[in-house]
Amino acid sequence: MKKRSLSLVGMLLIVALIVAACGSGNNESSGGNISESGEITNKKVKLMRTYHAGLEQFKGSDNINSNKLYNLLKEWSGYNINYETLPKDNASQKISVILASGDVPDLMHIPGKSDYFKLAQQGSFEPLDDLVEKYIPNLSSVFSKEQLDAARLDGVLYGLPVRVAQKVGNGVLIHDGVFKELGLKDPTTLDEMYNVLKTIKEQKNIIPLTAAASNPGSFMGAFSPISSMYGVGNTTVEKDGKLAFSWIQPEYKTFLETMNKWFKEGLIDQEFAINKDVKDKMITATAAMSVLYWADAKIIDDAIAGKGGTLNSVRYIDPPVGANGQSGVPEQSLANSFVVIPKQAKNKEGAADYYNFLLEEKTDTLITFGIENEDYTVEDGKVVQTPEQSNEIPWRTLYFNLDTDTSFNARLGAKGFLPYYNQLLEHKQNREETAYAPFIEAYDTKLTELSNYVAENSIKFIMGNRDLSEFDAFVSEFNAKGGQKAIDEMNEWFTSK
Repeated sequence: MKKRSLSLVGMLLIVALIVAACGSGNNESSGGNISESGEITNKKVKLMRTYHAGLEQFKGSDNINSNKLYNLLKEWSGYNINYETLPKDNASQKISVILASGDVPDLMHIPGKSDYFKLAQQGSFEPLDDLVEKYIPNLSSVFSKEQLDAARLDGVLYGLPVRVAQKVGNGVLIHDGVFKELGLKDPTTLDEMYNVLKTIKEQKNIIPLTAAASNPGSFMGAFSPISSMYGVGNTTVEKDGKLAFSWIQPEYKTFLETMNKWFKEGLIDQEFAINKDVKDKMITATAAMSVLYWADAKIIDDAIAGKGGTLNSVRYIDPPVGANGQSGVPEQSLANSFVVIPKQAKNKEGAADYYNFLLEEKTDTLITFGIENEDYTVEDGKVVQTPEQSNEIPWRTLYFNLDTDTSFNARLGAKGFLPYYNQLLEHKQNREETAYAPFIEAYDTKLTELSNYVAENSIKFIMGNRDLSEFDAFVSEFNAKGGQKAIDEMNEWFTSK
């Protein structure tokens, strides 16, 4: 009886192993999705994207899975696509629940570098290198090797970055009317910048340089073109083949000394630390200069024109150059979201093929502009679309898995932002190396806390509430809060790449 029990157990174990092996094989190859000739036979693809305001912009009975653009995407691709969306709040929690359930989409957006790398490390995503080679040939026209490498974990690609087309955000914006009235030339050096600010203060008695530094994370951007003149406008700087935090360098102390001097002399807005917005000060010409976003520039310009002034009353100038030839503004970081194929997806090949379809020029034109002769026209080989036509289909960006230059520029053009953004493109852009790193826990989990600590103390140093003789103590405090450990672990990646 005992022998028969063991024999039965053995037989059941063998059957279980065979079933498991078959199941594992199906999971790896997505089962019967490929015909003997190599064609994809499964034409059903489920795609889950992050929440987007476009979901609230449909009219009538239209929705993300039923409208004129979706119908063409379905027809042109040959795929029966089902779009679903993550909730507006607690997306990370929902993603974990979905992946644990086994009922997963074929393509999925993962917001956040931390979640992406942690889930990839847990084996939640399908390795993509083979799928990219076979089914996504258009990828090479969108991403550089270096950009894709930033999404790799231990050399394996598990996700495709949700590309951000914006290359630059802030710049030095001046009130051109004030400059013309005083006969001022655009400052090109640190000394010229100081003399311009001083002249504005003495002759107009308005705020020479205003800024809004009270919002979380706003301080760094508020003065980045000035700190860039000292080579410390980005989060890190390379020294002796390693990365170091810019904020604890001697050059950063020199930057703070300059800002402290300007503040004492009234050249910087005395309310910069509590300002949440400075557009009104630029509109009313109670301030002559600020570091502002390209969208803010248009709002200011339109408001001035609406008050009887002229359009083009504000403009961007080139960032002044420091004593060592350093200048510029921070380059926009790489995307912080990724498109993945979950490990348990039923149609991995179809998901990759549909993603490739979304990268085609014809598809990009459709989801950028809509339908020709209905949402736009073509004149002399160029797309012509009115703001009214663009605003009729604001939800079209729901179908992007990444942002192309064509689409980004078209949207800015339709809303009138492009002339201001284009001014910024001419400026030197300083690359942040850590943007190309994988998730590094000691660095990424502490960066917000560290940068907030720097902003808090920088404001104190500038306003004189903390003496700059304590800068070395500030550096020690910064390192003790995790700064040293963060940069050490970041350098393990940087020095080995």
